[in-house]
Amino acid sequence: MIFKHTKALRYIAAAMAIAMTIGFTGCSNGTGESSSDSSTVSDTPDEQTEYHKVGYIFRESASDGSFAAQMCEQRERASNRSSMDTCYIENVSLSDFEGAVKTLSDAGCTDIVACSSAYANLVQSVAKKYLDLNFICFGTLTGGINVSAYSESLYQGAYVAGLVANFNSDTKKIGVVADTGLPGTIPVVNAVELGAELDQDGGATVYAAGAEKNDEIEQAVDALIDKGCDVIICYTNSDYSAEYCQQKGIKFISNLDFSEQENKYSNMLMYFYCKRDSYFLAQFKSMKLGTFELTSYIGDMSNGIVNVSPALSAANDGTQKLIDALVPHITSGAALVFRGPLKDTDGNVKYLETDIMTDNQIAAMDWYVRGVEVVGNFRKAQTDVAPNSFEIKY
Repeated sequence: MIFKHTKALRYIAAAMAIAMTIGFTGCSNGTGESSSDSSTVSDTPDEQTEYHKVGYIFRESASDGSFAAQMCEQRERASNRSSMDTCYIENVSLSDFEGAVKTLSDAGCTDIVACSSAYANLVQSVAKKYLDLNFICFGTLTGGINVSAYSESLYQGAYVAGLVANFNSDTKKIGVVADTGLPGTIPVVNAVELGAELDQDGGATVYAAGAEKNDEIEQAVDALIDKGCDVIICYTNSDYSAEYCQQKGIKFISNLDFSEQENKYSNMLMYFYCKRDSYFLAQFKSMKLGTFELTSYIGDMSNGIVNVSPALSAANDGTQKLIDALVPHITSGAALVFRGPLKDTDGNVKYLETDIMTDNQIAAMDWYVRGVEVVGNFRKAQTDVAPNSFEIKY
């Protein structure tokens, strides 16, 4: 216990030292909006000046505890608080996307939220055919004449997760099972490694494995365990990655919101996640008031979109002190995750010590930082799916 406490203090000192080295440089959310823009919205319905009905399109099921299900719950909460009429279609493949847009438009929807980064290119082309609709496209920084871009800096949560994972690892080998179809997979993996490097005693090796479906997740987790990883960070659409890590008896961190479900997972150290209620609520209110504008918005810790949980019971003593020391520096913009010097896995200097990566540079990352090893991509070629029935749900 004395060792753990001393080690925790070293971690806190390291986090504070890095924050001091970085300096109090403001962290851009890509919009110039303050944190109050999406969170200080009145719950009292205003007189409706314009009619709007918002239709959501999900690539996965919205009822199984997945990323889509949690986003759908956030849609519903914001809808109830604003009295906005919303609906959704789930399990929409890329080939069915335009058909889902037409179905929602025919049902009276005036605004469409495309809830997968896989739709990004499709939104740009389809939106030009539906200029009477406004689109909010998830997972992109690029908008259009009737498209708002919405993305998230979930790598900030992964940065904290990397620190926590290293502190709780005996082997100093951390695994990341990552769905390569999610936005920002490479920045998330890189942020895990950079967070692990906050340890003054040395960082960890981060092993990355790609997976999406349940059987792929099992293969990826097993491969990471074979590499000696004793902590695994899950960055997947599905909550099955958490379920399987629990079955395997390995410590893990998840990217999904497990609020009020922590007791189900005795091996979970913490979780990091996005809470979009305030963003959706702000958009709904502006639609009703007739003040809605097409924007490019990035959700991060400063505006309350990206969140981290407290340390859970599986975590070592001192873990919460690390979280409490690091999170405020990220939230205030004092700790920038992707600030130089940064080297790739071959030791090539990608950014100098004075460099700070922009949002676009982070989103376009196609290289891993030094300390990351790719185990492999276990995702299989997707088979054809049955045509969607385009059932609208409320």
